[in-house]
Amino acid sequence: MRLIARISPFLSLTLVLVAALSLGGCFAGNLVGGDLPAIAYIVSDDDGSHAWVRQPGEDEATRISSLSADAMAPRWSPDRTKIAWISVGGKTELMMFDVESERVSSLVSDVDAEQPAVWAPESDRIAYVSDEAGEPDIFMVTLENRQKTRLTFSPERELVGDWSPDGEWLVFTEQGKEGLFLRNPNGVNRIELTAGPDSSPVWSPKGDRIAFLRSEEGNRDVYVLRPTNSDNWADDTDEVAVSEDDNDEFSVAWSADGRTLAFVMRFDDQSEIFTVMVDGSERRQLTQNMEDDLMPVWSASEDRIAFVSHAYGNAEILYMNADGTGQMRLTVNDAMDTHPDW
Repeated sequence: MRLIARISPFLSLTLVLVAALSLGGCFAGNLVGGDLPAIAYIVSDDDGSHAWVRQPGEDEATRISSLSADAMAPRWSPDRTKIAWISVGGKTELMMFDVESERVSSLVSDVDAEQPAVWAPESDRIAYVSDEAGEPDIFMVTLENRQKTRLTFSPERELVGDWSPDGEWLVFTEQGKEGLFLRNPNGVNRIELTAGPDSSPVWSPKGDRIAFLRSEEGNRDVYVLRPTNSDNWADDTDEVAVSEDDNDEFSVAWSADGRTLAFVMRFDDQSEIFTVMVDGSERRQLTQNMEDDLMPVWSASEDRIAFVSHAYGNAEILYMNADGTGQMRLTVNDAMDTHPDW
């Protein structure tokens, strides 16, 4: 049985907590406790798309987004005290659920619905894209006072990649222009990192590398970028293909220790999940079936990977050991369960 709760912005989740307690556990405690942390994800059915949270091994899931709007791409804050997502209803908003206060609130509106929220490493700011200034630019909102800051001023549409682990940089791309770019949210510096057909940059947990995808001859390959002779990204950088193949690769995710990358490889009739060491060695296929396995995301303990699989006809969330063993279903229903975040 699923725990169903109607939640509106700025409304305390008292009813959710009472129901959760009656089922044998505190809602907030289930999000942060247990052998494995809870996974946020999207459930899409005839009633729309909504954000849910479930802890592996638990029977109950909890909906945290309103039924009156569609939710997209939930993301845990780095300190696991909040979950942010994009809400699409009468207006498009960046929403947040606070675990401690048990409240849902709207942070900003006029948000680009196609881009997930990108948390700063200290969980105090979120980068997002908005066209409120006339063209899609990158903005930042500070949680403490809801202050918005515009970070880019290009006529091209920017795509937010990731924050550096020290919070100094945002890496991003611009549609219609090749390359990866850095922007200092607290300063004026802007650095062009690469000049290739690159996309989807993700910073390593140690901050010493950036994984990204490079499109060549119709396929995307996984690359890793790092400064050549120093820690200064304004200096020369090295680009290394860590998984170069004739097949299309995408959805790159770092393990917590920064040594391993998970990614998806697309074959003619299915997509499978692989891992590879940061130096390109020990490439391993983790899933093997005739359906699509997608969207890998690591647990903080780096020993588990959650992912989406179509092996059961519709999209379900599963998780497995980092070597592909011990696969378990998190969701079992007739809906489409996607966009896990651990």
